[in-house]
Amino acid sequence: MISDRERRNDAVYAEHKAAVAAGEKRILRNTSTGELHSYPADEIGFTPGSGQAQVSTWWGMGILAVVAAILTVFSVVMLLAPLGQGQSPMWGALFLTAGGGAFTFYALTLSRQEYRATQLRKLRGSPKPNSTGRADYWEPPQQPTKAKSSMKSLDDYIYDIHNRPSNRELRFWIGFQVVVVGALGYVIPLFSLHWLGVRQWALVFIPLLCAAALVWWLLRFLKRRGVKTKALYRAYGGDPAGTSDLLFGQVTYKITPDGRWKWPTSSSGD
Repeated sequence: MISDRERRNDAVYAEHKAAVAAGEKRILRNTSTGELHSYPADEIGFTPGSGQAQVSTWWGMGILAVVAAILTVFSVVMLLAPLGQGQSPMWGALFLTAGGGAFTFYALTLSRQEYRATQLRKLRGSPKPNSTGRADYWEPPQQPTKAKSSMKSLDDYIYDIHNRPSNRELRFWIGFQVVVVGALGYVIPLFSLHWLGVRQWALVFIPLLCAAALVWWLLRFLKRRGVKTKALYRAYGGDPAGTSDLLFGQVTYKITPDGRWKWPTSSSGD
């Protein structure tokens, strides 16, 4: 028997498809109470990451921006500290300044977008979307089946193989990892060499080489993983067009015991 929630979800889904067909930009999401809702695109600021540690609020993204800003300020202090001793600036710290500054700007941009979307939802009376960016919906079977065991369950439809993470989402998390790995690869050798009392030139170039090597290893690892993931995704019936091997290296998934592709959490998509 079809429940009231299923009837409402069917009606919302039909409305969503009609709006998209009419050229409107809509995003299908579950609300915080679990019901389906078709949001205008400007009411969704950003989508939480797929299979990653998720940030779903504007203030959460703002906290990441503050942390990145602190790292940026710290790198500027490192850059200018040698001037007090009559030495040349620590130019190697520019790596942290550039990476931290870029991530601060990006996180602030996402935080501002989500804040505006939150205010629009309040103004229009739209319900709060769930924190996973998920849209749990499956289309009803075209023909009713008598045998209950032959009917598809919600679990068969929740994570549609074609509803893969957006390239923007994947770039964000790759950039975040590059900044973190690069910062660790630079700061740890920098303080180690400073403690050992090595010369100024070594404090500049050796940490930079270590950071560059770690970033190169990370990107190479992600690209190799992406090649395998893309091939597997294609073998299971997915269409990887438009997403590079490097971005596919950030895609997370799992294969169920009965051999189905499944996303750990649903990602963005109309």
